[in-house]
Amino acid sequence: MGWKLGKDSFSKAIAYFADGNKRTFYSLDWVHQFSKWRDRELGLRRLRKLILAWGSKAKVVVIYDTTSNEEIEKYNEGIKETN
Repeated sequence: MGWKLGKDSFSKAIAYFADGNKRTFYSLDWVHQFSKWRDRELGLRRLRKLILAWGSKAKVVVIYDTTSNEEIEKYNEGIKETN
């Protein structure tokens, strides 16, 4: 049995787009469905690449840890906020 998106993901990104839509994206923390290991950093790199591609189309994007529901990073119009 392979990894399942959402259930086996370490992170998720909730994106609020300029046109009013809201979408949730889960990290792909494995190389292929039957990988033996998951890598949190691989999933975060993939989410960051997606956010960079959206640019200002996404007004706010927040990345959360799926197990603790803690905020990891926040982006405004493609630019990472620093706290």
